[in-house]
Amino acid sequence: MSNSRTNNATEATVDKQKIFASGTFKNVWMATYTQGARSGERYVVKEFKTGSVFEAHYFEEEMNIIRRTQKIIDDFDSANVIEAGRHIRLNTPEIWTYEKSGHKALVEPMIEGFEKFNSNSGWAANIGGEWGEAMQALSHFSYHNSNRHFLLCDLQGGVYRNGYVLSDPVIMSQAQDCGPADLGQPGINSFFQRHRCGRFCNRQWVKPGVIGRAVIPMRQGTSMIAHLPTRQSHNPLSRLRE
Repeated sequence: MSNSRTNNATEATVDKQKIFASGTFKNVWMATYTQGARSGERYVVKEFKTGSVFEAHYFEEEMNIIRRTQKIIDDFDSANVIEAGRHIRLNTPEIWTYEKSGHKALVEPMIEGFEKFNSNSGWAANIGGEWGEAMQALSHFSYHNSNRHFLLCDLQGGVYRNGYVLSDPVIMSQAQDCGPADLGQPGINSFFQRHRCGRFCNRQWVKPGVIGRAVIPMRQGTSMIAHLPTRQSHNPLSRLRE
């Protein structure tokens, strides 16, 4: 079973008068689904700050990261790293289009009680308990499970009855081809220079062989590099009304 949380809706209404939140790359608006299984529920709309609301390739880069993240989370769940019956799920956005303007946006279900566990520079929240340590283990596991090719980080989301839902993850890679927050091998090294294994990390999981001080400055927010995604995407199918 894929540990994903999806829109299950085909149409929604957005109030663009007030920004709900703002991150390093995107502005976020809160809105309501109007058609589909989630009709009446709240959701969020995310638009890139770069003015690329017409450019499909920005959104496809984001979806490639989501697909890769989903595979990591599913493998983590299959490995039974944390307690049985407790699951980490991923909010899976879709690319929707505004009816009037033709602008594209990422749409996904609303997460309540939002909190952040780590960043792509190795910052980690001082959160004890099961979920704090589980998220650090998930990042470490992603590096081991991908044979050192990828590191899943910038983990944030909200806790629900039997698990945790993540949103807006970052993947850092050896090839440095996973978007503007992918700091490449220097980022991976810096993350592990600051990482401290907890109860869910396995001693057999690999780490990069690095010593000395981290080269990436540590910050709670998402650090970024100076390039933007360039891949092409398919046309979105669902609609947003302003």
